[in-house]
Formats: sequence, C-alpha cells, structure tokens
Amino acid sequence: MNNQVFNKDYIYLDVDLKDQKDAFEFIAEKAYSLNLVASKESLIKGFEARENEGSTGFEDGFAIPHSRIKEVKQAAVFVVRLKKAIDWNSMDGKPTQILIALLVPEGPNGDQHLSILSDVAVKLMDEEFKTTLNKTESVEEVLQALNKEKNATTNEVSEQANTSKSLNILAITACAVGIAHTFMAEDKLLKVGKEMGHNIRVETHGSKGVGTPFTDAEIASADVVIFATDVNVDKDRFGGKKFYQTGVAKAIKNPTEIINNAIEQGTILDLGTNGFDNSKGKKASSGPKTGLLQHILAGISYMIPVIVLGGICLAFSLGLAKAIWGPEAGTKGPIVGIDANGNDIYKSPWGPLAVLELIGASAFTLMIPILAGFIANSIAGRAAIAPAMVGAFIGNDAGKFMPLPGMSAVQTPTGFVGALIAGILVGYFVKWVNTWKVPRSLAPAMPIFFIPLMAGIGISLLFIYAIGGPIGFVMDKISHAINRAYQGNVGIWVGLGLGAVLGAMAGFDMGGPINKIAFVTCAALVTDHIYQPMGAMAAAIPVAPMAMGLSTLLFKKFFTEEERNLGVAALIMGTIGISEGAIPFAIRDPRRAIIANVSGSLVAGGIAGAFGVTDAAAHGGPIVAILGAVPYGLMTLWYFLAVICGVAVTTSVYGLWMNLDARRGKGVGFELIAENEAKAKALPNKKAKLFKNKKQATNAQA
Repeated sequence: MNNQVFNKDYIYLDVDLKDQKDAFEFIAEKAYSLNLVASKESLIKGFEARENEGSTGFEDGFAIPHSRIKEVKQAAVFVVRLKKAIDWNSMDGKPTQILIALLVPEGPNGDQHLSILSDVAVKLMDEEFKTTLNKTESVEEVLQALNKEKNATTNEVSEQANTSKSLNILAITACAVGIAHTFMAEDKLLKVGKEMGHNIRVETHGSKGVGTPFTDAEIASADVVIFATDVNVDKDRFGGKKFYQTGVAKAIKNPTEIINNAIEQGTILDLGTNGFDNSKGKKASSGPKTGLLQHILAGISYMIPVIVLGGICLAFSLGLAKAIWGPEAGTKGPIVGIDANGNDIYKSPWGPLAVLELIGASAFTLMIPILAGFIANSIAGRAAIAPAMVGAFIGNDAGKFMPLPGMSAVQTPTGFVGALIAGILVGYFVKWVNTWKVPRSLAPAMPIFFIPLMAGIGISLLFIYAIGGPIGFVMDKISHAINRAYQGNVGIWVGLGLGAVLGAMAGFDMGGPINKIAFVTCAALVTDHIYQPMGAMAAAIPVAPMAMGLSTLLFKKFFTEEERNLGVAALIMGTIGISEGAIPFAIRDPRRAIIANVSGSLVAGGIAGAFGVTDAAAHGGPIVAILGAVPYGLMTLWYFLAVICGVAVTTSVYGLWMNLDARRGKGVGFELIAENEAKAKALPNKKAKLFKNKKQATNAQA
C-alpha cells in the first residue's frame, strides 16, 4: 500500500459531529490544515456533488464519501469515527457511525491512486476490518487495519465444477463513479458465487478502466451473464447469451438473490436474430423496465442546454434592444424608412442584437423537436429520433395544419405538448415495430428505411389533419370571445375576471396552444389601441419562469444541480418575459408545477386586470414596466404588485406541496429515484432528512 495515502494524522476517533454537512466541513478543515487540499470550499462541494449523484452510505454504519477534484494536492484516506451516529441515507436505512472519506486528485495523478482507494472500499466486505474500526481506541490499530492486505477473492474460473449444478457465470459491475461500488459488487459476487458452487468471473468497469476482461472462450462457455451496472455497458459481445440486468447496489446488498434471479429469470439477449438491430441491441427485454416519466426526463436532459442557449440569447438581445430603443422596439432597432417594395427598413437589421435574437429563436425552434426526438430515443432507440423530431417540428408550426371548415388559418402551434405527443407516440410505435420478426435480408433496412418512413409520415399526418385543426378551431373561438369581451365596458370586476382568465392561460403551457392564443389575441388588440389585455398578460407571463427559478433556490433539496442552474436561467428569462424557461419544470412535475403556475399567473393577471394595468408593447415581463411600456407612476406600482403576488403564490404553493408530498414518501423527486436507481439525479440525497429512519426508495451508488 502507498503509505502517503494512509497516515495516522488522517484518523479521528469519537468525533462529535451533528450531521453530514458538519462532517464534510470537519474533513475539509483537517485536509486544508494538512496541506492536502487547496480549497476547503471546493472539497466540500466535491463531497456534496458526489452525494447528489447517489448516497455513499453503506450498511452496518459505514459510509465512503469521496471527492475527486483538481484542488486535491495529494490522495488521502480519512477515517472519522463519530461519537454519535448520524443520518446518511444508507443502504440499510440505519444511521452512520464511521466515515471513510476518499480524497482523490483529478487527472493522471488521481488515476494512480484509484486501485488503492478501490481496495479500501472493498475492505468493508471484511468483518475483521469493520470490527477493528468499530471497537479500537487506538489510531495505530486503525492505520494497521488500513495497511493490512485483504485476502483477495480470486477472480478466476475454477477448472472443475464443485457440484453437478455448477454453472459458468460472468458478471459485469459498473457504477456511476467507478471508485467504490464497482469493486465492492465484484467482491460480493465472487465470494457468494463460489460459495454457491458456481464458476464465476467478474469484469469491472471502473474509473481505472476495464479490469479482468473476459476472454472469447469464457464468453462462449458462459451459461448466464449478470449486468450489475448503473451506467450503459455495451452488450454486443453477449448476443444470444442468457442475461440478467440489475443495479450495482443490489449486487452488493443481495448477491445470492441476484445470482439466483439471473439463473431463474434471465432471458436471451437478442441483438437481431429474430428481427433487426435498432440501437445496438436495445430491445424491450434488454434491461429493467423504465417508466414513462423517465423517458420524458431523458428528453428534457437533451432539451435543457438548448433552452438555456436560446433563452439567454433572447433575453439579452431583447432586453438590451428595448433598453436602447424603447419598449416597443425589436432587436433590429426602430423603423427608419420603407423600401421600394413597401417593406420596413430597420436601423440595425444585421446588428449584433438582431443576430443574437436569430440564434436564440433558432434554438427555441430546435427545442421542441429535440425534446420529442430524445423522448422517443429513450423509449425505442435511435431509429425513433428522426420521425419524432419531424412530427414535433410540424406540430410546432401552425402554418402546417389544415384548417377546419370555416377557418381561414390555424394560429396556434402545439408547442411542448405536441413534443410530448410526438415523442411518446413515435417511441412506442417504434418499440412495437422492434418486436416484429422480419426476414434477415430485410432487417438492415428497417431502422433506416421502414421505421423513419412509416413513423415519420404517420405522426406528421396526425398533426396536419387530426391534431392541429381541432386545436386551432377551439383556440380560435376562445380568441374571438376574449376579443369581444374587451370591446365592451371593462370595469374593475370584469377586468379582474378577464385578467384572471388570461393569466391562467399564460401560466398553463408556456408557449403552447393555450398560452399562445392568449398572447396572440392580446397582441392583436394592442394594434387596435386596446392595451389592457396585454397589461394582464404581461404581468402573468413572467410568473411561471420566475417562480420555478425561485423554487430551485428556496427548495434546493428537490432539484438536481443541473435543474438549479436552469432555475437561474429561468429567472433571467422571466424578467425579459420569456416563459419557456419554466417548461422543463412543468414537464418534470406536471401536476404540481402546472397547478402552481396557473394559480400564481391567475392571481397576477387578475390583479393587473382589476387595476386596469395597460401595456403598449406586445411583450411581457418586468422589462416592459421598467422601460415604460406600462405607464410610469401608480400603474407601474400595480404592475409590480401583480407580478410579486403571482410569483409568491406559485412559489409558495409549489414549495409547500413538494414538502408535504415528501413527508408522505411521494413526489416527483422521490418517484424518480425509486424508478431509476442508476441515475439518481432527480433528488439530492439531503432529502433523506425528510425520511429519517425510513428505508429509501433508492439504493446507494458509487
């Protein structure tokens, strides 16, 4: 062992710490004082980021928090035994007494220590090692236990079977980080497999690469292959073999059950022998079942960077343009003349702000197809991407819908609602097609010819003829009703009611058909010098993105780091009147988020409508009031009051609802963890405090 990694100065017995945060601060303080790390804060953030991927709490009161960051100067293993056990969201639901914290430098220097650190994790399989750490009062004995070589469980197939029922079993272990769980699962499966009388070999896929790779002969003679993995592992080598998929934590906790299940419940891995290969063997039977919500979240993960790119570009360009040229101006600047063809001539048609808006608008155009394509991909593989994207693209362009009789044109695209429809319908259609048994000669043409044509044309026709027209017809009637209502005498109560209706529509689908028709109607009324509807709409538009962004800051435990970053972007978008920043949150948690958004937007629109707030610019968000589209003075005060009340209502409703459901063991974060142990991204592990002394829906991950 490398004695630089183990040192008596890194061992602390019977320390009084109150919680996980306190523990991280203690270790960071000691590491910094020992010159092992350049920044205490970075080390703490590294530990927390790792916990957000999945708890490092194991069984029997042990946890292995680890942080691999560039600020670590020298790899080290800290052992901290607590005076009083604390909650760590452990695998067995029991509190944690002993921390074995791993500090790993990022880069090549860190790679040199991965095997040592992995061996430390495997030591937790050794009862003698655990007993020593639990009972000794001597730092030297702990150091001796760390340095003691563990009798390794052999990872070789026995030349002769122990019993007549002995099977040749191969297993692959792979966890999210590849430092601890990968090798602990290896140790458990090897030990238990041999005790059960089977010939077993384990191939590890960890941070240090592939360990003990299988030979072609071993694969050929294997009776069953176990995939104890939390990340994607290529299965091409094992086509035609009996296989069983599980999570790495389950292999650590219940190896006997996993081996028995693999033998009894394993299925043949079909890479195309009965049909065709869509996505490197991605079939319905090739892994654990995934819920629809997980497929939708997979699509959101690809959509989020596009939303951030488009939203920030639009927010910056529009905000700056209006600040320079006035609230009614666009990014091309004011109109300075008319050309020979009667077209407007703008002051800066190809200036930096106009180009930035062009980039943002292009990103938003791509956002909807990307969401649909990767929902479909998650369901059925890559052959489903193209048709779903085409369908969603058509669904997001109202000009491509056939109007119903009596309509001049359809004005409302389906937005993200259409993306969900396209992604889900195409995904499950392609998944069904994947089960067809076709002649081997036709198999190569299925994913590149038949599926794109059939699914792409089918979903496009559905939008053009069956979905777009009826939605447009209903929205057209609503538009005319709103228009007629504002043509009459609008008093305080009528203004309150109409404003509340517009606000609710604004908060419902954030750029979808209901939101869009309300906005288009209000914008049309602005051209007729009726400004009150847009005043209510302008107050309601920013509520959803600003409230969702604020929720990620106030209720951090319910959001991943990526979602919290998106929340900041949503706040910025909301101030400029771009509601699309709230879309991922509405899709992620539709029931609570949409109800909360509608509640707050309704309040904002109602208040603005009741006080007769007007907006002369066909735009929303605080920027229109800051720049004077909402008349300065008392009306500006009513406008900001409406926005603040709306945001407060949505944030309060959403936050209280999430906390209430969490205490009941429900809610989107809890459900996502339960459905997909491998990712464990939807709920930060600090939420474990809400379920103290209860077994969590998720197992620990490395």
